[in-house]
Amino acid sequence: MTTPIGDDVEEMNTGEGVVKNSKNSIPTLPSKSIEAIAGLSAGFLTTLLAHPLDFLKLRLQLDTTSSSQLQSVKNVYNDVIKLSIISNNNNNNTQIISPIKFIKNIYRGISPNLIGSTSAWAFYFYFYRQYKNIILNTSISGNYYDDKSLKSYHYLLSAFAAGWTTSILTNPIWVIKTRMISTNKSSNDPNAYKSFIHGIKQIYKDEGFKGYYRGLIPSLFNVAQGAVQLTLYDIIKRYLTIPNTTKKNNEHLSTLQYFYASSVSKMISTGIFYPLQVIRSRLQIINDSNKLQSISNVVINIYKREGVRAFYKGLMTNLLRVVPATCTTFIIYEKVKQYLE
Repeated sequence: MTTPIGDDVEEMNTGEGVVKNSKNSIPTLPSKSIEAIAGLSAGFLTTLLAHPLDFLKLRLQLDTTSSSQLQSVKNVYNDVIKLSIISNNNNNNTQIISPIKFIKNIYRGISPNLIGSTSAWAFYFYFYRQYKNIILNTSISGNYYDDKSLKSYHYLLSAFAAGWTTSILTNPIWVIKTRMISTNKSSNDPNAYKSFIHGIKQIYKDEGFKGYYRGLIPSLFNVAQGAVQLTLYDIIKRYLTIPNTTKKNNEHLSTLQYFYASSVSKMISTGIFYPLQVIRSRLQIINDSNKLQSISNVVINIYKREGVRAFYKGLMTNLLRVVPATCTTFIIYEKVKQYLE
């Protein structure tokens, strides 16, 4: 992400110090801190709004019995409804569904999702800015903050490095989230975690430290999706900025332009790398059939039992979730960043 600083900056500390504006001498946050706060704010708000669709997407990815996407959706819906029933009226075969229980069921796993998403976005944007700064400071002569000096492969390298760092730091959270969503708290499933803390303790007890990193390898491969998305996003932003060079603060685009850049970059990257999400989800759940499976076994079993289309289970639901969520995330991120600058 770019951190535009114009000619009115008089002095700056390119490490951890503050940046001062010469017009009013009001200290502002370092660019890396701005990126982290903006990313955290965007991740929190977007996750809170989009979690039900994330719940549906993950359940669809883990469904191995349905013959079609529609049947998968019906199965997930029926499971949630069944758990939301508070009483049966045997006289007329009607069921009473509790709205509160229904909301609780579709928001199962929200705590690790909030923790994971907010920290992941904060880490991602922080390290993305940091790695771009390293490239600018070591391999390019010129303004330390001038992202216009970067080439496309610089964006890509920075995004890959930020993604790998973030994946290693947050993978334990995603393992717990996946297992919480894939099970029902009120069922008799022995693998169902009662809470986020219970999940942390149970994984360490049953699997040791390595249990927190199930699915890390496909997650690291899946970084390619985020790297491609972020690279495309910055490239699209740069081209959209060109017509605005005569305007003041031309680095800042309109909300519609941010929407366009984020939606296009997300749809392209998701379509290319979606099968890795399915493989990762299958690796992270626990049951008798996959407990000791390798990545290659998971891929072979999906292909043999369900066909190629299974690698794209939940794709449309995922796009309906991630495109608006990504647009919301990036717009909030850009606006918060502008405010902090």
